Amino acid sequence: MAIILYILFFYLSMISANETTGNNIYYFPPGPNLVSFNILPDDASINNIFSDINNNLISIISEGEISHQVNNQWVGSLNNIEHNKGYWIIASSVSILDIHGNTESSPTYVLYPGANLISYPHNSYQEIEDAMPFYMYNNLHAIIGQNSAALLHQGEVFGTLTHFEPNKGYWFLMDQLTPFEYNMPIEGSEQNTNYRNDDFDITYNQSTMQSAFFIKEAYYNGEILNSNDNILAYCNDINVGGRYWSGIMTDIIAMGNDGYSETENYCEEMQNISISINNENESSAMHIIGNNNWQNNQISIISISNIPLGDINFNNTINVTDIIIIIDHIIENNIIANEHKLFLADINSDNAINITDIILLIDLIIE
Repeated sequence: MAIILYILFFYLSMISANETTGNNIYYFPPGPNLVSFNILPDDASINNIFSDINNNLISIISEGEISHQVNNQWVGSLNNIEHNKGYWIIASSVSILDIHGNTESSPTYVLYPGANLISYPHNSYQEIEDAMPFYMYNNLHAIIGQNSAALLHQGEVFGTLTHFEPNKGYWFLMDQLTPFEYNMPIEGSEQNTNYRNDDFDITYNQSTMQSAFFIKEAYYNGEILNSNDNILAYCNDINVGGRYWSGIMTDIIAMGNDGYSETENYCEEMQNISISINNENESSAMHIIGNNNWQNNQISIISISNIPLGDINFNNTINVTDIIIIIDHIIENNIIANEHKLFLADINSDNAINITDIILLIDLIIE
């Protein structure tokens, strides 16, 4: 009997060690809000948690589950909120939610190949590099948050999503099945770091459907874009995303049609996006090199240029003159020095200008 009581006491002690009590206050502006809940009451049903703001909510969506408000009743497969999951909370008006309960500081996640919507469980901001165990760099290729994304590429992290934020949800795009726990934040981490240095004037609506495009290279009239250049994404001639150019692998989140009126005529699955840049009230359409298909919770690496591939002398015509320029470069008779022109001469984007590019350029001329 004593042994049983000891085991029970040990078990309860472990539970107590992993849980603390507290409260979180959420601010939900109208539209979708991608969040998570590291503090929950014993009754974690959506009827209980959102009872004070039910009239201001439209839907709650998690990975593979959804519930809607119908005649002031929740209808759907999502009945309870869990610590380890992320959620889209879709509000019809500004709402403030105060949750009191227990927190589970470090849940273990089982992440499957593809997109996994999970929580961030800690009360401190944390840089992605600090939060990720070393093995995740072999299994995780991107993270998508609300209108921001991070690309894990060749051991580096790119994109405007640089930190995990308390009470936010994130899509982890995995290559293989992986058990995962966040690293613990470093003691003394800032609680309210404003990590987004992005004053972009948003003219589009947030959607629960997002596709991330990372722009590796961006050129305009022989120059690399600068930080004053707005990059705008379009579907059906409607602005669905945008970002200031911030250097290699700048991320643009293109919003999709999620079935709500605010995103009507936004991107549909496998639709091609278009991109323009806007600087000093001048707008220019850009050629996209790479996969510009819109796919929900997927990423693409692209490059953009206002001059098409092959037009190395910027005369708006691809012809034999461009072939001669490439030949002169290959035989080192007249080396191409301008970065934009080098980019346009590398037709197959393999970082080498050679006979293959000449053959491809001839094909472009014949077409």
